Amino acid sequence: MLQNLKELQKEDLRKEVLALKADGYRFVTATCVDLGDGRFDIIYHFDKDYQLTNIRVTIASEEKVPSISDIYFAAVFVENEIKDLFGIEFENLLIDYEGKFMITEDLESPMRKKPVVKVKKGE
Repeated sequence: MLQNLKELQKEDLRKEVLALKADGYRFVTATCVDLGDGRFDIIYHFDKDYQLTNIRVTIASEEKVPSISDIYFAAVFVENEIKDLFGIEFENLLIDYEGKFMITEDLESPMRKKPVVKVKKGE
């Protein structure tokens, strides 16, 4: 279980991140998990005095997430990575590599779970 976890709606993300920055936290990274049901968890990790604080936002696959790259510039890289690997769009991303940060045009979101197709025996 993740310690120091705060769950937020995506509409509250930027306000919370601004408060963390004002309080002296640094942005560490963000992770994404495909929940397999059309939803994704994006977990943002922050540090202050060797104490991690985490924020989780759960979104549907077609939703856009507000970028925090104008608050913490380093988020440009992890948000582009999540965009490439999971196909999640970020609103107002400072530098948008348009899906070409880590992958080529031939590859579609390699970390996104594919729908399971059940085939009956003999078909």
